[in-house]
Amino acid sequence: MGGHSHDHDHHHDLEEGRRITWVGMGVNAVLIALKLWGGLAGRSRALIADAVHSISDLMSDFIVLIGLHFLGKGKDEEHPYGHGKIETLAAIGVGALLLAVAIKIGYEAALAIYRGDVAAPHRFTIIIAAVSVVAKELLYKVTVRIGRKVGSEALMANAWHHRSDAWSSIVTLGGVSVASFVPRLRVLDSYAALFVSFFIARVAAEILWSALRKIVDTAPPAELINAVRLTVERVPGVRQCHDIMARYYARRIRMELHIVVDPGMTVAEAHDIIDRVVKMVTTKFEDIEKILVHVDPDRREDVAWRRPAAGDRQTSSEKEKGSTN
Repeated sequence: MGGHSHDHDHHHDLEEGRRITWVGMGVNAVLIALKLWGGLAGRSRALIADAVHSISDLMSDFIVLIGLHFLGKGKDEEHPYGHGKIETLAAIGVGALLLAVAIKIGYEAALAIYRGDVAAPHRFTIIIAAVSVVAKELLYKVTVRIGRKVGSEALMANAWHHRSDAWSSIVTLGGVSVASFVPRLRVLDSYAALFVSFFIARVAAEILWSALRKIVDTAPPAELINAVRLTVERVPGVRQCHDIMARYYARRIRMELHIVVDPGMTVAEAHDIIDRVVKMVTTKFEDIEKILVHVDPDRREDVAWRRPAAGDRQTSSEKEKGSTN
């Protein structure tokens, strides 16, 4: 029953993730229209830069919906390990998009400053920038909460995309306000656009670095591996735990480890110990979703009574968190 409840909760969380992404798309579409109109009609380079950032945000919403679709899919014949990596690729897509936008905005703003090609923006652009700050910060707060609950990298990346948009709108708000009220400081509008590009680039780099580390099977922190080893060695019947290998699969961790047991025990007894190991580790460490346990006989014992072949034989069992036997 526990497995069904777990699946139901996960499905509900994914639906929530999709819902907030659709809401984000609606808000982004309105803000893009406002900022583009305000930037062009109100002569604000910073507001146009902000609009471009929101366009990239809208595109990242599409990427996130694709990612959530595959995160929700279970394993199938062609993908026996599930579709989690596609979700990580979606996060890379969001990061790459952000980086490209940052470079474009920064280059154009720097060129405008160098050429002195600046005009004082109209004051109504201030209201548009202020609306954007409030809307995007609210979207960040809701999206990050759901992203943590779902365990979705792409959703978390998108939440930070919302926040970077809020930050860029704060910078835009400052630049537009000063440039419109103090005409001789109108170049600040272009400086604000340049500053926005640095914000976007920083967020993009963090998203890309995190996702790329998972794609290349980076191991979780050594502290976690050590904590797992100590936990396993406290399971009755386990004499030692060694050769722990782990890697990220989307936001979850998959692990392989060896346990040393009494060489005289039956396969059934060894299997019971494996069950206890899997249960204890997956209960204590929420992020660990799957463990493959190899059983090794304790070679320090007197080996004279054992057949040579038996010493080289291993039994293994694989349990998935949330599954039922």
